[in-house]
Amino acid sequence: MRKTLFTRIQIAQICFISAGLSSVPLTASAENLETVTVLGTRTERSINDIDATVSVITEKQIKAEIARNISDVIRFEPGVSTGGTGSRFGIDGVNIRGIGANRVLMLVDGVRTPEEFSFGPFLSSRRDFVDVASLSRVEIARGPISSLYGSDALGGVVAFTTKKPFDYLNEKNIYSDISTGFDSANEGISTSVSLAGGNEKIAGLIHYTYRDHNETDTFGGNSGLGADREEADPQEIESNNFNAKIQFKPSESHQFYLNVESFDSDSDSVILSDFTPEDEIDTTDTDINRRTSDDTKERQAFSVNYQGQYSTALLDRVNATAYWQNSESEQDTFDLRTTTSQQSRIRTAEFEQEIIGFNAQFDKSFAINNSNHSLIYGIDYYQTESESMRFGSTTDVATGAPVFEFFPFPTRDFPITETIQYAVFIQDEIKIGKLTITPSIRYDDYSADVQPDAIFFSGNPGSPEPEDYDDQEVTKRLGFVYDIDDQWTTYARYSEGFRAPPYDDVNVGFSNLIGGYKTISNPNLESEYSQGFELGLRFSNSVWNAQLAVFKNDYDDFIESFAIAPQFASTFGVDPADGLLTFQSINLDEVEIEGVELKVEADLEQFSNALSGFTLKTSIAYADGEDKQTGEPIDSVDPLSAVFGLKYAKGAYGGSLLFTAVEGKDDNDISDGSGIQSVGGYGIVDLIANINLTQKLSLDFGIYNLTDKRYIRWADARTIGTDAPGRFTQPEINSRVNLTWEF
Repeated sequence: MRKTLFTRIQIAQICFISAGLSSVPLTASAENLETVTVLGTRTERSINDIDATVSVITEKQIKAEIARNISDVIRFEPGVSTGGTGSRFGIDGVNIRGIGANRVLMLVDGVRTPEEFSFGPFLSSRRDFVDVASLSRVEIARGPISSLYGSDALGGVVAFTTKKPFDYLNEKNIYSDISTGFDSANEGISTSVSLAGGNEKIAGLIHYTYRDHNETDTFGGNSGLGADREEADPQEIESNNFNAKIQFKPSESHQFYLNVESFDSDSDSVILSDFTPEDEIDTTDTDINRRTSDDTKERQAFSVNYQGQYSTALLDRVNATAYWQNSESEQDTFDLRTTTSQQSRIRTAEFEQEIIGFNAQFDKSFAINNSNHSLIYGIDYYQTESESMRFGSTTDVATGAPVFEFFPFPTRDFPITETIQYAVFIQDEIKIGKLTITPSIRYDDYSADVQPDAIFFSGNPGSPEPEDYDDQEVTKRLGFVYDIDDQWTTYARYSEGFRAPPYDDVNVGFSNLIGGYKTISNPNLESEYSQGFELGLRFSNSVWNAQLAVFKNDYDDFIESFAIAPQFASTFGVDPADGLLTFQSINLDEVEIEGVELKVEADLEQFSNALSGFTLKTSIAYADGEDKQTGEPIDSVDPLSAVFGLKYAKGAYGGSLLFTAVEGKDDNDISDGSGIQSVGGYGIVDLIANINLTQKLSLDFGIYNLTDKRYIRWADARTIGTDAPGRFTQPEINSRVNLTWEF
């Protein structure tokens, strides 16, 4: 029987109160280092002083945990997850409290990352365009936050910040390092090089990372062909990431950043899980004799940032950024297949997105009577052009003659679309004694200009004329933080989020005359909208640092892609005009997700001198989601999870022993008709060691899944379908090592 949310909260409260009532003296000598975030309020604040749950993952932590990708970076953050195991397309988007994909805004140095786009089995453009070796920090804000960040911040925000020159130079004029590593789970090698130089006025940084690895191992045993295969499909993956940044500081009051980024990845796969096994060959059907793929993705970005300090009646600080970004994914699939004859078939899918934008934020601090105000206001403008294209051809192997295609090629899954969004926002942090009140409001105007061409019309016969569309949204937020005393703080927040209707849902077009179905546009889609409520309690002193958060998020007008077109409900979804089963993106009614999260950290030296250097960390997250119209559970919500960590850092030595526990999902937790298989719970142990061999040379070594546990993450279980679950398991016991030399 599932425990209720109330029971979960009781358990968390007991843990939290136990931490707060510890008999350890409050005068302990351990330092309580404050972690600063910008994401929560767009101003620098300690995470203990904001009305939200924000995680900050530092460069030091990324290095110490030997993170290879985004999935590794967030691995020990309960309530946050990624999927992608078992897929040739790699890591999918970040899921926060049950909301993921393009409903979570992702930023790199303030620039929106490319969106996800998937269509059919051979196109899935995902968002892992960031190499973690280039990062100085990652910030994760949970819950809706569109009043500060606009569209797509429906479920939260993930902000990546890349390294800056002055972070490394300090009193030096030149800095460089080289890092190399090996990963046994995918036989991967990686090499990163950084070089920074300059003086107190101008400095530059160049960073480059190269990665070369194979498929990530699974715990599966069946190495055969077809859907029953449990081992990972063979892959060869190579990526390059280049960052160059110039930091110019002409005076103490003014600073400029010039940033250039380039990322590319190439993945070659042999998709053995799609082969037709010999004992299943049927001459009356289509048999896949061989299937390979070549998938490439690229991202280039250029930005200029200005930060200035002033002393005028309207502003104290300015932070403005202008940027350009282009991304492209191309996914090629090559088949050797047998129908009435042996045929060679090629499918190519492309998705490209270009974004040009500008944002500016102005800060002003002032006092009125007994209240102190930190006012921010600003503008945000960006223009995005999105384009997809699919090609295909089939050739008879024996004769070399082209085979008739039942689908018209080339084609587009949606017309070329240019979207323009501009916004204005304002927020005031009002501090009155022990109470801080933070209201904010933002207005967004969103419009899309569709540019259908001959390729779109010829590839989608019978589709209605695509339409331009626009929308406007006002989002609000109101937060409270109250300092009960020097150790206890409580907070509350109401916040709103929205996501404008995506171009591919509004004007999607696809017709399969042989299959007897089609998809049609829906220019009447409403923006998705969310309301979030969060209550929290924090305790912090020289020994303990703890936070308990309870949240409830309501989502309205969720967009469901490829639903049965409601206008043809009386004919069971069939359009009488052409006899085709008709699908369309529609708005759903209310979805509700609620949960509780707990974090506790303790300096164990205060209990015993023998534990000097040891820290205990615990994080627990539970959420439950429901479609209020049907009463069905929301499958994107992760199960109850917890991380218990014992960390050591003293002198030249450090390390972590981490235990991750995750509850399973049975049929009662899965929506009817979803086809998702239930999965069991699991517990895994990871052991990581960090050693400074010399002042300039450091070694990081980790053994993961130390107890050799076979398990499937829920984020991956949702995509199994009729395939063998073993192909979606995580690796058996594996290791990573990384060596860094600074000089």
